[in-house]
Amino acid sequence: MADDSYITEDAEAREALVNNVLQIQQQLRGVIARVDSAKKEHESLLTENQMLQKYINNSLTSTAVFGATGGAISQSAAAAAAMMNKSRMSGEQHQA
Repeated sequence: MADDSYITEDAEAREALVNNVLQIQQQLRGVIARVDSAKKEHESLLTENQMLQKYINNSLTSTAVFGATGGAISQSAAAAAAMMNKSRMSGEQHQA
């Protein structure tokens, strides 16, 4: 009889352990799905930021080329362009 109670307790412990493992696996699948979703969103936002950065740089360049500022970029626009270039450079270094 004593052996039967150990076997029953052992089986119950194994069943509880298996159920716990299955529950944790399901939670892990959920976390992986959220990580994948966050990666896709990050890539999308990164692409969008790069496109906007090119647009801003092109706008600043075309303003100077077409003489809208008298043929020279104003100091504030030059400072903005320098900051954008610096930001772009640091972003490219992080990607590498």
